[in-house]
Amino acid sequence: MTELGDIFEPGSPHGRTYAALVHHPRSSLAEIAQYLGVSQQDAAASVEVLVRLRAVAPTETPEGEKVWDAHAPESLSEAEARRRQHEINQMHTAAARLSETFRSVRRSPRHNGAIVPVFERMEMLADFEEIQNGARTGVKIIERAPFLSDLERERQQFLLKRARLGAGLRYQTLYQDTVYQDAQRLRHALAANAGGAHARTLPEPPFKMIVGDDDRGCLVLHADERRPDPMGLRITGSPALELLINTFEVLWSMAAPISVNPTAEALDERDRAILTLMGLGATDDTIARRLGMSRRTVVRRTARLLERLGASTRFQAGVQATRRGWL
Repeated sequence: MTELGDIFEPGSPHGRTYAALVHHPRSSLAEIAQYLGVSQQDAAASVEVLVRLRAVAPTETPEGEKVWDAHAPESLSEAEARRRQHEINQMHTAAARLSETFRSVRRSPRHNGAIVPVFERMEMLADFEEIQNGARTGVKIIERAPFLSDLERERQQFLLKRARLGAGLRYQTLYQDTVYQDAQRLRHALAANAGGAHARTLPEPPFKMIVGDDDRGCLVLHADERRPDPMGLRITGSPALELLINTFEVLWSMAAPISVNPTAEALDERDRAILTLMGLGATDDTIARRLGMSRRTVVRRTARLLERLGASTRFQAGVQATRRGWL
């Protein structure tokens, strides 16, 4: 199903239609079809999707001909950002609901079932290590304060990660932005990245977790005020694990790549102009004409910007650039 964010990707069918109407306002279906090089039937189907997304609207010429116009890209991108924030808020609510439900479960260190409560900090640390040791393909981690381990145990975790990276395991770690104020943990994160790991940061990840091979995981919930240790959930194949994995993917898409020096990332004016035009749905050819650059230069700079921002689409690049204050 097409989402609003998809229309900012010029390579997608509906993105091409929206971009055509940005560049050619008040166009008829015949004109849209001509711009896109498709049949009027295909153009009508694409316009219908854009109307459903409230990205375009019909109007009439003084002669009574039905034409179509695009809504402002800025308002649409803000609406998409609000939708994604709503998804994050739902995830926070789901995490809180899980916490409240499982606080009432009687203590049982291990029993059969898809979700098992864990009450000991050391047992949760053992789960984190066991999942990494047992994983065959990949590990997803969200790391945030308060930390389960002290600095010495953290060093042991780093050595384990380095060994598993050497064995070909794929690591994706999402850190809280405060990692930049923690010299040792930042050093470990950057060293792991140099060894082939992938790391990104967010201002406020909602919880701490680890998932191995997308089939087992451990979720750390808020500390119980009646106990010194936090509470965790050991989760195997279940809808809850799928929710955890999907939440991770949403957070990962919104996060920024970890950097040696996150404050030294200013853009030059050309890159800022390219990002602005990308956010408006402009194609590489249009950007090249507007900025007086060759298409090859635009393609090279665009690829570099996507890499710096850890973005797979132009819309994601715009979100990340705005978050970093680049635009």
